[in-house]
Amino acid sequence: MIRMSILCGFGLLILATGCGDSAKPGRGVPVSGQITLGGKPLADADVSFMNDTFVGFGKTDAEGNYRLVQGAAPGKNKVSISKFEGGPPQIAGMELNPEAGIDEGQLAAAQMGAAGSKKPVGPKQLVPADYSNPATTKLTTEIGTDGATGVNFDL
Repeated sequence: MIRMSILCGFGLLILATGCGDSAKPGRGVPVSGQITLGGKPLADADVSFMNDTFVGFGKTDAEGNYRLVQGAAPGKNKVSISKFEGGPPQIAGMELNPEAGIDEGQLAAAQMGAAGSKKPVGPKQLVPADYSNPATTKLTTEIGTDGATGVNFDL
């Protein structure tokens, strides 16, 4: 009986730890690709892959290539891509920082309120709202449990 309990406990331990390079809590699977806008590489753009439990971030290089820093969650992900002319928007010490709760929509609202008009103040978003707004993006992709390369988007 004791032997059986030890064997069952050992079996559960193996199942709990899993095998291979699957996603670990707080970390996703590797994802990389290229972003183009009008057929040309989109340099210095912010790339986000989001699902209900995880958000992965990356930035494109001069050729539009990106690699998500902590990867993405396996399964269906919404993708947002943004780039601002003149750098990220700022207002009265605020800057775009999704981790701190300041997303593009909140920052745009703050900019409009600060200027007293309905026209945003500051840098212009170069990527159409259909792709740049995390809440309404039309971009989605399926990521496998081993990650993905060549996850390209031509905007």
